[in-house]
Amino acid sequence: MRTLLFIIALSAAGQNLSVGFIGGASPTSDFQNQISPSGNNFPGFLNYSTPKHYIFGASLEYRLTPHFSIEADGLYHPLGYTFAGIGPDGSLNSISPATVVTWEFPVLAKYRFAFHRVSPFVEAGPSFRTTGNLNSANPSHAGVTGGVGVEMRVKGLAISPEVRYTRWMRDGPYVVATVPDQVELLVGFSAGAPRSNWRPMGSRVSFGAVLGVNLLGDFRPQSYHYTELPSGGEVNIFAGSGPRTFLPGAMVEVAVRGNFSVEADVIYGRLSSSSRVETSGTVGLFPGSSTYTQPEWKFPVLAKYRFAGRRFTPIAELGPSFRIPPGASTLSPFGATAGLGVEARMRRLRIAPVLRYTRWGPERSPGYTRGNPNQLEFLTGISF
Repeated sequence: MRTLLFIIALSAAGQNLSVGFIGGASPTSDFQNQISPSGNNFPGFLNYSTPKHYIFGASLEYRLTPHFSIEADGLYHPLGYTFAGIGPDGSLNSISPATVVTWEFPVLAKYRFAFHRVSPFVEAGPSFRTTGNLNSANPSHAGVTGGVGVEMRVKGLAISPEVRYTRWMRDGPYVVATVPDQVELLVGFSAGAPRSNWRPMGSRVSFGAVLGVNLLGDFRPQSYHYTELPSGGEVNIFAGSGPRTFLPGAMVEVAVRGNFSVEADVIYGRLSSSSRVETSGTVGLFPGSSTYTQPEWKFPVLAKYRFAGRRFTPIAELGPSFRIPPGASTLSPFGATAGLGVEARMRRLRIAPVLRYTRWGPERSPGYTRGNPNQLEFLTGISF
């Protein structure tokens, strides 16, 4: 217990920033119940939710004013379902439980109401999650979260029970589907008071988060046509980009001299592709369509210049970009990035929407799908 309280109390030297522990449970089901018919005197297969329920992780909160703050959490939340065969008499056999590992990262704007001993609060913002050990599932990676709770202070320790609701985006096709509507019952423990000027590496270094979307597709459109022999059936295959995906990430910026600075980002994305098959005549291929996504990490390192402005500060940025594409991908890992934007200040918080263009290097041995070397992204950075 002493070790836990020591970890909770690591709020560093300042009081605008607090670090804490958060944990709880989800009373909702993780997965939808699905029956896949089989035929041949065998009814089929059943997937049903067997949730793990528990959630725990760390929280980081920056107090902008006595009432308004920004909180970012990292939550470990395993999901569970069970696969079983349905016998002719309705009994279940070959029962196999499966666990899907997820990490959730909600980034929430938080407002506290002033009362004598307690502080009720409301919060809302985007949520992101990474997944592993998929077991035929593929949970979506972005959603929207809202919550209500109350904060109580006991000798410098803030205790915050709350209820959160998250609506996740729809999962991809042909997977064991999760339940998109999730409720979480959480309790947070943190240390720190609301007033201080905390800068762990001095006034020249700032940290923050970025969030945006890719405005252009990840892949170039292509089409293929062939005639199947001996039937003479015609097959047309169309390949290209899939749905646009969110781009969450983190940033660090170092002031160099005057209006010049250097910014480095770590951005998580999902390469999204789609394909469609059209047939005519007698062929051994069924018409249909599908989408496919793969993870990607990008690392732009940009020289940044701020122009003089009164209320808003125009900014320009330029530099190399690096990325880690999916395992067997032939996409180039190097490129060049340029951007234009504007920066606004809200007390100690800086908000900077920017439009970035990246030209990636040539693709190595392009295959069935070819990447789009021209990328245009709209991003918003929030730093302090």
